[in-house]
Amino acid sequence: MVKKRYLLILVLLTNNLFGQDNLQDTIKLTLRQADSTFVAQNLTLLAEKCNVEATKAQIIQARLFNNITLAATQVAYNSEYKTNGGNQWFDLSDKGETSLQVQKLFLLAGKRNKLIKLAETNANREEQNYFDLLRTLKFSLRSTFYAIFTLQETLRVYDKEISSLNQLIGVFQNQYEKGYVSKKELLRLKSTLFSLESEKLGYTTQLIGSQSDLNILLHTNNLHYIPQPDLNLLESLSPESLKLQALVDTAYTHRYDLKMVQSDLDISKLNLAYQKAVAVPDLTLSAGWDKNGGYIRNYNFIGLQFDLPFFNRNQGNIKSAKYNLESAKYKLQSTGDQVRSEVLKAYSAAVENNRLYQKFDRHFVADLEELNREMLKNYEKKNIGLVEFLDYYDAYKTNAVELNNLRNNRFNAFENINFTVGKDIIYNK
Repeated sequence: MVKKRYLLILVLLTNNLFGQDNLQDTIKLTLRQADSTFVAQNLTLLAEKCNVEATKAQIIQARLFNNITLAATQVAYNSEYKTNGGNQWFDLSDKGETSLQVQKLFLLAGKRNKLIKLAETNANREEQNYFDLLRTLKFSLRSTFYAIFTLQETLRVYDKEISSLNQLIGVFQNQYEKGYVSKKELLRLKSTLFSLESEKLGYTTQLIGSQSDLNILLHTNNLHYIPQPDLNLLESLSPESLKLQALVDTAYTHRYDLKMVQSDLDISKLNLAYQKAVAVPDLTLSAGWDKNGGYIRNYNFIGLQFDLPFFNRNQGNIKSAKYNLESAKYKLQSTGDQVRSEVLKAYSAAVENNRLYQKFDRHFVADLEELNREMLKNYEKKNIGLVEFLDYYDAYKTNAVELNNLRNNRFNAFENINFTVGKDIIYNK
């Protein structure tokens, strides 16, 4: 009994929470508005945009030339100052020692150009990662959008059922007090009402979670959204009009996760070329002047320096880069197969969901609702029994909820085609 009382309290609280009269921040939202708000405000996307810009900045860094190195030396203590007439500390006279040297490193074998191409390809891959994240989060956004719409429609069914049953119980309560209705029959109606309230609570809890998810995706604070999908457009859509091979070809062109794997292959190729270039020693040119430290006074010199590649010719890194390249080739083939499989499954699921939905008579629920009202009147007049009335009552609720779920599954099936193809192709017939 305590458990039932606690459940009723929760039902009342959620009814107050989602009653439109009590909500201050109830917003109607179309799918287009949701998409635009999401792109502009989603924090995960904004963070990834920063990553893209940070990676692009590495292109600037790769294009920069190495700085010239300047080395200067000055004698700190002249121990011979008494004999040569100079200064003891920091002797800047002709008797002291001063030297200057400049060095410049030159990268050979096209290393600089290869590093620039690597940076550009990495930036391109990060940008592809952004668009793939956008694809994934947009699918989540739209699934949540349709889920909220479906749950709100389902709760309307329960509201109608609960409202009419409450009125009926009120009438029967008066008749019971006058002795016209048995206690067993009244308790059976109250038990049915309690079951409806419990089921409604479950859907309300799901709606709370979906509303919270949508607020996170749109970066809004505790707004209650009422989705407004274009039902006429959705009713007119049919996946059978699409060609499977065309969908696969589109996916190969627009799937950014596939492009990322292709970029990984390009990076592996560039890395192998760079590692081979690393085996070629770089050249350091230097020039300098030494006042008193050389074999002649004011000694001027130029120098050339490079490693002799006798022992380290970067063999290990080159071999590693070759294996990484082979691995990237296999991953590209595997990802291509996976993309094709995902498109095939999404297309098949959309066709089946659409076929089942088209077989369902949309007027059936409306007819059943009308019949349900007639059954309610007949039951009040005692023309039918309690069991028959409750059977019809439950049939209306079950079929109305099932139609909502069927429509939601169809919506998600269409969105899954867009998701697996990487483009809103289902809306651009």
